[in-house]
Amino acid sequence: MRLFFISLFCLLITSCASSNLTSSWVDKTYAGMPIKSSLVVAMSDNLRIRRIFEDDMVQELQLKGVNAIASSQLFPNKLPSKNDIAGYIRKNNTQTVFVAKLVNIEEKNVNYPGSRLGYGYGGYSRGLSFNNYYNNSYSYIYDDSYTVSYEFVNVEFTLFDTKSHKPIWSTASESVDPTDMNDIIGELTHILIKNLQENGVVR
Repeated sequence: MRLFFISLFCLLITSCASSNLTSSWVDKTYAGMPIKSSLVVAMSDNLRIRRIFEDDMVQELQLKGVNAIASSQLFPNKLPSKNDIAGYIRKNNTQTVFVAKLVNIEEKNVNYPGSRLGYGYGGYSRGLSFNNYYNNSYSYIYDDSYTVSYEFVNVEFTLFDTKSHKPIWSTASESVDPTDMNDIIGELTHILIKNLQENGVVR
């Protein structure tokens, strides 16, 4: 039965929203909002993950009227250098650069208490009976609490203005046990575009 509930919990945590934004900032003084164009760069040496994220983010931005392009379309075999990006920006007069960067991957153990009920040492409770007293004492010997290990992935997202080279918006995300990267990326880009819209960065 305990294994059933552990499996059920793991299923719920992976099937429900497993990504969320942990912080968010926007430059309210920036006059160029909503933005008109952007180059999307996912800083990853995994070309597949980079392409999937960039394509999803570009699609979301285009739906909001932003002329966006993925760096993987321009540089499919490598992560573009700073000079590569600068050359593209000069040639196309691109307003912003959207950068995604992995910050940290951490494994955390989460403890879930068992079914034991505590009455305290030497104390008396009005609801105390032999059955619950004995069961409580028994569970201290056969403790049914358990620990589950989860992987937490933290990613930072920053939108830079190409003229001042300064950030105009940034946020950070945390994803739990990202086993299916396609689902996680789709979930993340949806959350990101919602935050951008709420902050007036896109229309």
